[in-house]
Amino acid sequence: MRVLLLNPPADQPYLRDYYCSHSAKANYFWHPYDLLVQSGFLSNRHEVFALDANVLGLSFDAARRRIEKIKPEAIFLLTGAACWRNDFAFMDSLNVPPSMPVVATGDLMLSKGAEYLERTPWLTAVLQDFTVDTVATYLDLWDPNRHGPHYDLQLPHLQYRTGNGIHQGPRPRETTFTLPLPRVDLFPMNRYRIPHGKYRRFWSTLTDFGCPFHCSFCVSGTLPYKTRDPHNVMRELRYARDLGYRELWVKDVTFGVNRKHTQEFLHLLAKENLGFSWVALSRVDVVNEELLERMARTGCHTIQLGVESADESILRTIDKQISPQRVKQIFALCRRLGIRTLAHFIIGLPGETEETAQRTIEFAKELEPDFASFNIATPKVGTPLRAQAIEKGWTDAQVDTLDNSTAFPSMEIGSLSSQRVWELRNRAIREFHLRPRYLVRKTLGVRSVWELSRSIQNAIDLLRSTRGSPKGGESL
Repeated sequence: MRVLLLNPPADQPYLRDYYCSHSAKANYFWHPYDLLVQSGFLSNRHEVFALDANVLGLSFDAARRRIEKIKPEAIFLLTGAACWRNDFAFMDSLNVPPSMPVVATGDLMLSKGAEYLERTPWLTAVLQDFTVDTVATYLDLWDPNRHGPHYDLQLPHLQYRTGNGIHQGPRPRETTFTLPLPRVDLFPMNRYRIPHGKYRRFWSTLTDFGCPFHCSFCVSGTLPYKTRDPHNVMRELRYARDLGYRELWVKDVTFGVNRKHTQEFLHLLAKENLGFSWVALSRVDVVNEELLERMARTGCHTIQLGVESADESILRTIDKQISPQRVKQIFALCRRLGIRTLAHFIIGLPGETEETAQRTIEFAKELEPDFASFNIATPKVGTPLRAQAIEKGWTDAQVDTLDNSTAFPSMEIGSLSSQRVWELRNRAIREFHLRPRYLVRKTLGVRSVWELSRSIQNAIDLLRSTRGSPKGGESL
């Protein structure tokens, strides 16, 4: 079949991949990673095309014209809770015939896939794990006359419509996985960038999937954890090196959590000496001096760490299982080892007050991370926080347009109004980034002309995000 991988057009930068959708605070896009992974699987058995209408800045009309030229026989759609109304409106405009299969993936689909299949005529299936080769099999079995597979099969990690209703395939708990080489030739790779990258062009990869921790606000903890064969990772990295890439974004949600697996990967990375610099995400209670030293020796220059709050009672409430003291130790250690840090903070978590929010802002200044991201507490679909928020009346159960980045809070926690949470988020961004000490340190820490230009533009875009009227949540 002629299969189109589609990242829909939008009026602003949306990041929809790996079951975490939100709008970008600055003008940057990273790879639609789910589509990259599926491009490898699908290309083994189908003719594959890709359209990232978001990064190309296409209007609805321009994107439709491109799709008409491709003449796809199937569509694999990337969507998310932050932008599903926009995405579904675009799909509605395509007038997809019932004989064409449309498979969607994204954070909203993990827990509400059956509901959307029931309500959306053009949607035929939902993929619940983008690291499996299920969609290709589903398309192999597609019968345009039945508007579904030839017969009902146990297709893993897939919900799909049949003549008998919505079928849920099994969700086996795999412990390991491998990935094919992605078809990067289908994507405008020079258009993507990350705000903390050392080089403009970068390569995204995974060494594991999911997260064994269960923070109440995070979707990743609902995904079953599994590791990727390190030799399979290295095959991909050799391919990336041969294509001229020097920068990696290792997209593991918690890099290093499986110590044995991580050590094997780092050993192979050091042994092959591919010359990459790279960025990782982890937790302060997972990394230690030995691991960070090995990461630095193999080229890791930046690590993202979730700090969330400076208040220990709030951290316990959200099952974060870290302490501010440990946070200080790890940030100091990273600074000593020359690894830059990106700290994530959340304003408006259950129990937040004026005092705890201000303490978090001051804590951010004390930590002195190289980058800081201040977000709004959001009751994401499928998380324990959402269940708690609905039970306590903090949010409407029907609200499922959710964005923790630039949207107005969709949760009223009682101790602070939504308006005040929004104001504190904006104050945090301004107070942290406009300090003379921070500005001087950022300027002195620049490692390339491109990095300087991006830092200036990102700062302008970030400060703009604190002005004007925010977007509100909407319901289905």
